Amino acid sequence: MSPTLTLRHRHGEDDHDDEVAVDPRIQARRDQVVADRSRRRRRRTIVVVAVVAAMALGWLVTHSSLLAVHKLVVAPTTHLSAAQLAQVSGLSVGQHLIDVDEGAARARLLRQPWVAQAHVSVGWNGVAHISVTERTPMVAVADGPGRWTLADVHGRALAVTDAVPAGVVAVSGVAPVAPGATFGPGLGAPLELTAHLTPGLRTRIGAAGVAVAGDGSLSFALQPSGTVQLCQPVDLATKLSGLTTFFARVDDRGLALVDACIPDAITATRVAGA
Repeated sequence: MSPTLTLRHRHGEDDHDDEVAVDPRIQARRDQVVADRSRRRRRRTIVVVAVVAAMALGWLVTHSSLLAVHKLVVAPTTHLSAAQLAQVSGLSVGQHLIDVDEGAARARLLRQPWVAQAHVSVGWNGVAHISVTERTPMVAVADGPGRWTLADVHGRALAVTDAVPAGVVAVSGVAPVAPGATFGPGLGAPLELTAHLTPGLRTRIGAAGVAVAGDGSLSFALQPSGTVQLCQPVDLATKLSGLTTFFARVDDRGLALVDACIPDAITATRVAGA
């Protein structure tokens, strides 16, 4: 016969006990439920404490000097010093690696007028590498007396200068823009013309360079004297090819005007007495 557990209840003034039998298996089950609930609470507490400790440890590690930028390797360019590039990138020695955003640093560099391409990489060894490729000035757009705005092949304004650099073609008649901006379509034809210049023709362009008239027609100054008229900027490659042939067989001394509007029928007039 199974043992039983009795419960005594006191009722009023009669002070007599009622005995209620409880199966030990039921009581054992109740005790087990209580014990399981307690164990689950302890496990949850341990997990929470472990997660908080791991997060705190992770923060301490990632924000320690062990995981920080301790060296910047920056390649300077012709127009941008290593110090300028480092400052623009936003990277600095001592910066926590976890806070470094290579994409954002690269974007900041690309906003610089001279920068065509930018590379930024930061290793877990704490060494940050920064390098950029500069744009090449192709034309210099007149922007007032003794003032020129350099632009690359894509019409990106690079910088303002007081002289036209060697190898760069001067352009007048185009509205200037600020460095970092892009010239409008008015510079498209001069850029196309400049791109098609052969070395021989390039050496014949005078200091005044290429002029854009109000109607969009093109001309360029010759050295030692004279002007080449190209009319509307169509078939520029063909016109320049015709000019190459023309100058190869014509004495260019004393030229006043070379009309190359019709590539197959280039004509020239000379200064009186030449």
